[in-house]
Amino acid sequence: MKKFSTLAINRLRNSAAGFIALMMLSLSGFSQGVAINTTLAPANTSAGLDVSFPNKGFLLPRVALVGLSSVSPLAAHVAGMILFNTATTADVTPGIYFDNGTTWVAGTQAGSARGQMQYWNGTAWTTVAPGIAGQYLSMGAGGIPAWTGNASGYATLSTDFGSAITTTSATSGGNITNNGGTAVTARGVCWSTSQNPTVALSTKTVDGSGNGAFTSSITGLTTATTYYIRAYATNGLGTEYGNQVTITTN
Repeated sequence: MKKFSTLAINRLRNSAAGFIALMMLSLSGFSQGVAINTTLAPANTSAGLDVSFPNKGFLLPRVALVGLSSVSPLAAHVAGMILFNTATTADVTPGIYFDNGTTWVAGTQAGSARGQMQYWNGTAWTTVAPGIAGQYLSMGAGGIPAWTGNASGYATLSTDFGSAITTTSATSGGNITNNGGTAVTARGVCWSTSQNPTVALSTKTVDGSGNGAFTSSITGLTTATTYYIRAYATNGLGTEYGNQVTITTN
């Protein structure tokens, strides 16, 4: 009986020691940050969570998003949420996305044509479509960069940002500053859910002819969808396009 009592007491002491050690580790983790590694090194003093492995990466949650503005399949938009999107649908493609509290934002930007550039429009990164030989990039009104200059006989023009955006329509347009040496016979805007839309698409307007500014009414859009818009001008040499702008319907 005495031997049994001694064994029980020793087990109780070991359990108590383990519990105290666990509590100390927990307190250390809460006060100093949590370190996950194989070396037992403490967390960086500025990190709440410090993950360090010499031959392993950090795997983000993999989620199939529905669209930039949709919370699905999550329950709500939460600022600071980060994940890897696995879906190619609507206006999202596979890659890292973070949530700004109201919409998903692509963590990496990808181009679709040689010569594309991006600028910050005050809200998001926006693509400038490639120029053509002989043009130069200048800063337009409102800090908007655009290709200008007469290039090989093509017209020189810019695209207006979208306005009056609803669930199915928007307003855009453009400004033709140089006809390239021959009269502009057709002008308007073309749009698509894919970048760099052209006049080969049925989704375009025809808004008269000649130089100068013009306004275009865009209709037949889909709710909560991102569209890419470019103004175009056709002269005796061919069709040239303005810078690309984007809109997202309500």
